[in-house]
Amino acid sequence: MADDPQYGGLSAPRRADAETPAFVGRTSETGGLLKALGDVRAGSGRAVAVTGDPGIGKSTLLAAVAGRARADGIPVVSVEETAGAEPRPGVPLVVVVDDLHALPEERIALAERAVRSVASTPSLCLLGYRPRQLPARYAELLTRATPAGLLATVPLGPLTRQEAAELLGDHPHSDSLYDDALGNPLYLKALGTRGPAHDQAVTAILGELAGLDEHALTVIRAAAVLGGPFQPELLAAVADLGLPTTLGALDVLTRLDLVRPAERAPQLAVRHRALSEVVYERVPPSRRYAMHRRAESELARRTAPVALRARHVAQVADPSRPDHATTLISAARSELYDSPSAAVEHLEAAVTLLSDGAEHWYEAHVLLARARMLSGKAADARALLDTLRSAITGSDEAAALADSSRLERHSGRHTEAGAMARAGLAALTEHNGAVAAALHVELADHAYTVRDHQSSRHHAETAAALARGHRDRVGESHALAQAALASLFLGDQHTARRQATTAAELVDTAGDSLLSTNLDALLQLGMTEGMLERLDDAERHLERAAALCARTGQVYVEPDILTVLSNTQLRSGRLRAALATLDRAEAILAAGGAPVTAAIIAMVRAETVFWQGGPRAEEDWRASADRALEIVAGSQAAWAISVRCFHAELALHAGGSDPAHARWLLLDAAGGDDLSRVAGWRKPRWCDALARAAAAGSDTAGTAHWAELAESCAGQLPSTGRRAFAHRARMWDHAVRGDVDRALRSAREAVEGFAAGGERIELCRTLLDAAGLALSAGHTQDVGDWLDRAEALAGQCGSAQLADTVTSRRHELADRTRPPVPHGPWALLSSREREIARLVSKGMTNHGVAEALFLSVRTVETHLRQIYRKLGVANRASLTHVLLTQGGQITQGGQNP
Repeated sequence: MADDPQYGGLSAPRRADAETPAFVGRTSETGGLLKALGDVRAGSGRAVAVTGDPGIGKSTLLAAVAGRARADGIPVVSVEETAGAEPRPGVPLVVVVDDLHALPEERIALAERAVRSVASTPSLCLLGYRPRQLPARYAELLTRATPAGLLATVPLGPLTRQEAAELLGDHPHSDSLYDDALGNPLYLKALGTRGPAHDQAVTAILGELAGLDEHALTVIRAAAVLGGPFQPELLAAVADLGLPTTLGALDVLTRLDLVRPAERAPQLAVRHRALSEVVYERVPPSRRYAMHRRAESELARRTAPVALRARHVAQVADPSRPDHATTLISAARSELYDSPSAAVEHLEAAVTLLSDGAEHWYEAHVLLARARMLSGKAADARALLDTLRSAITGSDEAAALADSSRLERHSGRHTEAGAMARAGLAALTEHNGAVAAALHVELADHAYTVRDHQSSRHHAETAAALARGHRDRVGESHALAQAALASLFLGDQHTARRQATTAAELVDTAGDSLLSTNLDALLQLGMTEGMLERLDDAERHLERAAALCARTGQVYVEPDILTVLSNTQLRSGRLRAALATLDRAEAILAAGGAPVTAAIIAMVRAETVFWQGGPRAEEDWRASADRALEIVAGSQAAWAISVRCFHAELALHAGGSDPAHARWLLLDAAGGDDLSRVAGWRKPRWCDALARAAAAGSDTAGTAHWAELAESCAGQLPSTGRRAFAHRARMWDHAVRGDVDRALRSAREAVEGFAAGGERIELCRTLLDAAGLALSAGHTQDVGDWLDRAEALAGQCGSAQLADTVTSRRHELADRTRPPVPHGPWALLSSREREIARLVSKGMTNHGVAEALFLSVRTVETHLRQIYRKLGVANRASLTHVLLTQGGQITQGGQNP
């Protein structure tokens, strides 16, 4: 192509291939540019400017269009290659002017000519530039071209969250990374990827530093060392340059858009954290150390907050400077809950400065263990806590045991958690309300796990009183939510609701900073509200907890929060939201997590995918269910039993397996006919599933047993949702005995219960089950209304599975309500004649027929003569004989019975 005489010897930019490069998003922008390319092929010229911030994808988009042009046989040249060339009229050409803002002054005339040439030649002029860096003269060129209609502008904004997730792959914190990167693909790759994508991003960022003079390079390095917004005077001190020299360098860096005004005027900052980190990592170690020392000294002189100073103290920590250790510990304490990973860095630097037994030694190590726990470094936290407990006594030991108990609880080791909490109370030799409250919270959780609900309420209410005594509103909320759950299981619903309401009020009036000190409180409240069937409140509090986890980096509790949130969303029928939450949870668990959490997440995914339906739903939900069963294999823990029960219920819903086999799976998991291995709160649900399985086998004794057990358990737990399951179990018992009216009455009661609890999936299921029972018995009244309601629910839930069942039931209803089709001799008669003939054949006189049909006797006689004539009979006896021997009955669908 470089030797093609048509193009004056111009050589197109070379590429290894002519394919369009793969990239994420930009569908509409790509479509618009490809349309412009199509116009060029058709003989029209176009000029398009693609604009946006550095790294937003301008060059990638231009390369994609250029690649498509090459693939179509259209030459592609740079603006420099157009110098002295005279493109032939009528021959398509693509001219690329990337980085217009950086184009040398002597080349601007070439760019202007390329834009203007589109008016008379079939050429496509593609420009790319950064608006912040566009010189005034270049902006004037674009202004002149735009009124003439020669130039269209395509601004590139951030990627969508979905596109960013696709770019990042299975990243555990794609949402927070998206916010941090502002949706910019370059920053996303720099901050959230490794390997070639990361290296490509780093190379692109380093390319922006090319050509900086020594002073500008020193200043941007100093800005990266500071790591946040700065004032020019501070920057000058860190860079060890005079203020005038620093200001001159800042002018250069601002013009190149490497430094921008910060939100808090008159401060400045490096354009983005990704740029700052790349620069920082490449500062020579000796210069970096010197800059941190100057930053630490200058910030101390200015009495800056310890959190700002700690970053620099950690890099130049000196054991001979006691203030360095105290600075790091103070900073860690201030950042413990807002940024536990930063607290870990400060404390790991601090402990290297302290000898055993030195002042602050114990404080630093306890804080380090807690920071490691909060940031998800469970093994490191456990090892450090074990070491600390062997070296301390009294209240200090009790505090360490409280943290150890919480750590074991989140790891799924509830027995160990309870033992440590008991040991902590025994070690508490002096009054410490905060530590005592934390230990009672742990004991309340352990008692709940072993179903000792009386003890659980006692410990929870004790913890609430202790927390209230030292004005820990979030701790009080946590304990009250625990107490509410125990009260519910003790059958005291009034107290449970009151305690949960108070807990919610305490949380709702607390700010995020306060809540971040105890995210377990939001988790416990969400769980309790879910069991109290306050699903909207539960989801609201759990979503707030998940957002705080993502913002602060408190990884230790995040999988548990997301697990409970996904199950809440499933119960509410928000299937798409549940799957999105499960994706986040699984991405975090990929780095390691408790088996209990992994198993429950896999089972919730199986159920969610089943109800969502779709082409690959069966394959996906079965794979997820199998994964859950594999995790729980051999375990008799309560969570493992629940997973097996949900699997058995799902097998029954699927319909592909034998109901008797599903029944066996459920009984094997739950402990036989009394379901001895499951909590009373769960029993009505499993009784409903077992009653359904028994009904499928016409087992009247089985349906009666499960309906009675469900009603007994629901009576002990006055919950509308539990009663709804019991009503549905009784529905199956009435149905299998042929008492359809009572079955439908029970179904209506179940519908009311599920509707009150906000459980859309169960509500829709019940409506469809009731419709099926009614239609099987030949009842059609109200069925259409039930199906209309079920169809609306299926749509709200996004459930193809339920929608398919609605369609099936509608077909059944249509068959049942189709008008009678005349058959045999009946087909010869009109509808009025058929009515009269039917009554006459039953032995009624003309007078009796007239009264029954509100007709005159004369009219009946006239119709009767017509009937005789059409059927070829002479009298009533012959009419009756013909209808009985040849006509049969008029039936639904035109078929004889």
